[in-house]
Amino acid sequence: MPQQNSVTFSASPQDQALLLWLKSEIDSGNSHLRQGNPEEAIAAFQRALAKAPPHLAAYDVITHNLMTAYKQYIELLLQTNDFDTTNRHLPDVFALRLRGEMAGDMEFRGRFADVYYDLGKIFYRARQHEAALACVRRAIAIQPCPSYYVDLTNALGFVKTRARLADYTQDYPPEQLGRHLFIACAPKSGSTFLKNVLVKLTQFKDLFCTYAALQNEHELDLPQLAKFGRVNKVTQQHCRATEANIQLMQAFGIRPVILVRNIFDTVMSLLDFYKGGFTFSTFFDRADFDRFSDEERIDLLIEYAVPWYFQFVVSWQRAEREGRLSLCWLNYETMISDKPGTVERLLTFYGIAAPRQAIETIISASEADPRGNRFNQGIAGRGQSGLSAAQRERIIGLARFFPKADFGCLGF
Repeated sequence: MPQQNSVTFSASPQDQALLLWLKSEIDSGNSHLRQGNPEEAIAAFQRALAKAPPHLAAYDVITHNLMTAYKQYIELLLQTNDFDTTNRHLPDVFALRLRGEMAGDMEFRGRFADVYYDLGKIFYRARQHEAALACVRRAIAIQPCPSYYVDLTNALGFVKTRARLADYTQDYPPEQLGRHLFIACAPKSGSTFLKNVLVKLTQFKDLFCTYAALQNEHELDLPQLAKFGRVNKVTQQHCRATEANIQLMQAFGIRPVILVRNIFDTVMSLLDFYKGGFTFSTFFDRADFDRFSDEERIDLLIEYAVPWYFQFVVSWQRAEREGRLSLCWLNYETMISDKPGTVERLLTFYGIAAPRQAIETIISASEADPRGNRFNQGIAGRGQSGLSAAQRERIIGLARFFPKADFGCLGF
């Protein structure tokens, strides 16, 4: 049963006669809705809305009920694939606005937004994705709700249009966004060192834009991005180019640096990292991991950790190939061979200038703190000696599932 609003209104004596007439039209429209006659309901609510002064609470109630009638009518039209009639009504649907006393009532606004959201789900089920996107965007503009963003992500993904800042926050316009130096990195690729250098050099805020780390995938977190959108910041996260991450980056103007490393060396670095006690950040059992031989530990990493690295590379290559984001590729080996040059290149990518001497001084200070940078040994080429030929072949074999990808950045 569709939700309508039917309330008792109070008004000045001069408005009483009008209110009685409006109430009769509202009751008539609601009756038609209950009987499954949305066209008649639309006509009744339109007559009422045409005469209702916006300063009255009745104006917003009529608007809500008219939107509810449109939703019911459009659902019937879509069941018969009558897209032409549906499209003719869309301008009127999106023209509805709360303008009366109820416009400031958060609960009422939420119910009004929900009608647009529900209509969006109806369009989505009918595979009318552009209309679904328009509806969920309208719901967000009226009053954002966390559950709306699941459908926003789906609709944007189908339509393949760029996300925009207003989809996520209306507190400030795009021109007020701060700079965001974002390192999307594979684990054990020297990303902590690079982030620390950039933070010290720029004096930007060190911001981790995810809900939680440890075993969690480092998906971008909307509340963090929205709160600190106007702040200059540096972020380092182990995240793939998922649809949701791409959309948030588009909306908040993020141009990521993609940091990768030779995959064979990465396995050896992961081995050292977890042997040093960091299995708590994985799903590996610490006691079992400690009882394994190094060969067994490497086998575990190849089967359960390494596949993520292939997905990481493939996702960012696809995002770049499809023109979804502007990004910059960087590998660990280049960085450690020329750290000042690497930092200068990244600053140029972000349109920032810094004296070479300042860069070199900060790098030297950071190199003096290997634990703070999470370097194990920081040596390239360890994978050739630390892994058996069979283990290297098993890693290379994973590439067969991604025939369009270029894994040269992983060292083969």
